[in-house]
Amino acid sequence: MDRKIKLSDIKVAIQEAYNSHNNELDGGVCQASEEKNKGKFGISLRLADGTKFDIGHTQTDFALGAIAMLPLTIRLLMQMSPSEFVEKMGFCKQKCDSGSDSTSECSDKHKIKGLHRKGVRAASLVEPIGDFDGKMGIMSNLLVDLMGTSPVLDYQLYEASRRKSEEKNDINKFAEIGYELYDDAGLSIDLYNRLRSMLVTSEQLADMGATIAADGVNPKTGMAVFESALSASVCAMMAVKGPKHIGKPWLIKTGVPAVSGFGGGFLAVIPGLGAIASFSPELNDIGLPVRAACAVKDILTRLQLNVFSSKKVCVVD
Repeated sequence: MDRKIKLSDIKVAIQEAYNSHNNELDGGVCQASEEKNKGKFGISLRLADGTKFDIGHTQTDFALGAIAMLPLTIRLLMQMSPSEFVEKMGFCKQKCDSGSDSTSECSDKHKIKGLHRKGVRAASLVEPIGDFDGKMGIMSNLLVDLMGTSPVLDYQLYEASRRKSEEKNDINKFAEIGYELYDDAGLSIDLYNRLRSMLVTSEQLADMGATIAADGVNPKTGMAVFESALSASVCAMMAVKGPKHIGKPWLIKTGVPAVSGFGGGFLAVIPGLGAIASFSPELNDIGLPVRAACAVKDILTRLQLNVFSSKKVCVVD
């Protein structure tokens, strides 16, 4: 039997979460994020039918950060089957995350500090292979389709990331540890750094989440961005990985797939219903935008929006 919740109850839950956390400023702004956003806070709701609700600084832009893995995953699942995606990304059971039988990659000495290896590997898989402009064009178009509007590149952040990778000699480090990529290392690092340097707002992030929740159809534009069957795999990836460093605890507490990034963005997706995005640039010592995460958690738990519940939630006026 379906469980019905009123749209007015959703708006009250969001308003109360905003009021409850609006004055919390614990944590520091990531050096890679602009100080101009310090203290800002916003929450955006998007339902699969196009209904929206925004409160706070929902038009303030921030870096996509690790949330870039979301559109990357969608693109790769458009190119290949979930099984091939798992194998090529190295998520194979009882094997190291390289996907090989070797366990050498698991030791600390074989990690590349400060660089998201999985993100670079995902970028290396994007077709066409060997064509940076072609890859970037495809990813840019996908971002526009997912959000209904275009993100903006933070060129200063992108250049800083590029210089840092050069100074750390990241290109050669992939070869040194034997980490498998499917395209040129420099090209793949550059693509991932550019994607994570794209600026979005909580409104755009919520639009992206709602497109995933609506089985690939953007509620804002009505465009079918990807095949409906892919949404389940995308949400499963979100659930498995979870927000930065709190994947399992988050999923146990809320039962809702979510992702976060160093720019302060936080996105939760409720398949079939919609998405909630929040933004707060203050990060804790593990890089999580705590105020944004807590606000979303409060909304989800108050409304009992657990995707593992046997009851489907319907919104009524």
